[in-house]
Amino acid sequence: MLGYRGYSVTLVCNNSGANTTQISWTKGKYLFAYSIPLNKTYSNFSSDRVKIDISSPSQLIIINAQDDDEGLYSCNVAHSEGLSTINWNLTVSESPAKEVRSLWYSPKMVIPVTGVLLCCIIAALCLCRKLRRKTPNPNPAQSPNMQNSEEQIGAERNSQYMERLNSIYNT
Repeated sequence: MLGYRGYSVTLVCNNSGANTTQISWTKGKYLFAYSIPLNKTYSNFSSDRVKIDISSPSQLIIINAQDDDEGLYSCNVAHSEGLSTINWNLTVSESPAKEVRSLWYSPKMVIPVTGVLLCCIIAALCLCRKLRRKTPNPNPAQSPNMQNSEEQIGAERNSQYMERLNSIYNT
């Protein structure tokens, strides 16, 4: 079974509950046993992160799983038909979400991503400046020849104004 560091892991020992006399959990030298007829428990689990609720002794809960929680867990259920055993090999690894997040926050990724972003911003600015220089005529019907003729008309008006001004003052 795969568990993630920092998260809870629940191992469930499937049993019918009928005719069950004892449920015991083991991991290496650690043991938790619950006798149903005697309503007594025995445990030498030293971790406060490993919980077995007496109201549901078929569940072993590991809170905030860590690397030292890895290993082989066994659940033994004694009942009138005999003994049944279920084993789990628990592996604790880094959470996939944490792995992805740490990849983006690593210095190995920040520098290249920043470089790419700067290149994109500079390219966008250059493109905007180039497009601004080549803005189309505000009046598409007006051609460059018409602009020149308007400039000539304006120059003629100015010269006529100067001639009138000169004729008034006799200069």
